[in-house]
Amino acid sequence: MVNILAVFITGTAGSGKSTLTSALADYLENQDNYVSILNLDPAAEYLPYTPDIDIRDYVSARSIMRKYKLGPNASLIAAVDLMVTRIDDIKQQISDLDPTYLIVDTPGQLEMFAFRDTGPLIVDRLSMDKSMVLFVIDSVHARTPLGLASSLLLSLSVQLRIQKTQINVLNKADLLTEEEIEDIENMIEDPDYLEVKGGSELVSRIGGVIRSVNILPEPIPVSSVNGQGLDRLHAIMEQVLTGGDKPS
Repeated sequence: MVNILAVFITGTAGSGKSTLTSALADYLENQDNYVSILNLDPAAEYLPYTPDIDIRDYVSARSIMRKYKLGPNASLIAAVDLMVTRIDDIKQQISDLDPTYLIVDTPGQLEMFAFRDTGPLIVDRLSMDKSMVLFVIDSVHARTPLGLASSLLLSLSVQLRIQKTQINVLNKADLLTEEEIEDIENMIEDPDYLEVKGGSELVSRIGGVIRSVNILPEPIPVSSVNGQGLDRLHAIMEQVLTGGDKPS
């Protein structure tokens, strides 16, 4: 499994993680890569792809809810915690498939996964020698100064928790105009502009802190619907994972 390139897709609920997982897998396969998808969401009701490995075959949040009469959040927490006990089974499936790329779709509720000890542990156990994280930002949410600042803070928090090379992805770019995308990029580059756009002084200071940390690159605009930006995302992924060489 040492030659497998692992890509963990995280982000807030509704940001389009699963649709990006599907679109990215299709794109990589069209580039003659062997791709496997791992679904790590034990509460998923519908997925826009057919997972090659599915945590629901081992742990189901719905089954836990019914068996122990738990609420939706408690059952999801229990399911995520139980996933650790099946990591060896999942790793064996990955080894049997031996893909070039392993795309990992993480649970929809970000806080249940990234901000509990179990989530980073699972990522660490499933990580190959070459692995990275894509943090998915909802472009519609990011159009406002407050929405953008909060999304970038969440992204920074995930990077601190998971400790992997991380790229921000501005998903649903097809819903934005070129001017709106440029506006978002300007807000990221210039905290003063962020404040001028209608953010508070606090938002501006948060933007300044994020820029000063200087570990989060500006988001890459992509569309899971029309494929916009996937070529650029793929190029950056290869640069991170293989130094720019095409994986063998």
